[in-house]
Amino acid sequence: MSEPQAGKPGFPVGLTIATLIAFAILCGLGAWQVQRLHWKQGVLARIEALKTAPALPLIQVLTAEARVEDLAWTRVSVDCGDVAGPPLPLVYGVRDGDVVWRAQAPCAVLAGPYNMLLADRGVVPALTGQVAPPPRTFDAPRHVVGVLMPIKQLGGDRVEVLKRFPGRQPAPLVLMAESETPAPAGITPAPLPAEISNRHLEYALTWFGLAVTLLFIYAAMLWRRLKP
Repeated sequence: MSEPQAGKPGFPVGLTIATLIAFAILCGLGAWQVQRLHWKQGVLARIEALKTAPALPLIQVLTAEARVEDLAWTRVSVDCGDVAGPPLPLVYGVRDGDVVWRAQAPCAVLAGPYNMLLADRGVVPALTGQVAPPPRTFDAPRHVVGVLMPIKQLGGDRVEVLKRFPGRQPAPLVLMAESETPAPAGITPAPLPAEISNRHLEYALTWFGLAVTLLFIYAAMLWRRLKP
């Protein structure tokens, strides 16, 4: 009976487990990007349809039964009432690669369980590129046509701004103004991103490609380790 060859390395159990774990993670990331791809395609299709969709009265859309996530990108029109209080701060943003500042204002409404809606009125062009812009005041909004966005998707300090109105029941949405009547001086409506990228297929292929590359590297190492 022959003796095992001295010094011959055994099967790399630890390396195999680590490779399998890394492979599963890479495939999971690729699958997640595929899911994101389908989601982004749906968003882009909805935005495309939005371009020709009529504006619905806010009271018809913003009901007690409506789910916030289902109202994203819905075009509405509303007549804003006055809300007492000091002017709201400008909101920082980036558009076309430039730092911009967006004007926002409270809008008193009666729609479902809510009696206030935060309106994003657009970009203040005179403040583009400024790091610390001076305070600006504008006339209160009156008749606004725009699209609804869940406030949590927009970030910034918008959620904190709502805490300034403890006596109100604000909707968890922001009205991104497309037009106002009368039009406010010094504000340019900018409701939608200038460009919405959709590179999730590229990202998915990258993760899946890394997973395949990992298998080739593992196979090469295993062959070199176990070859006669």
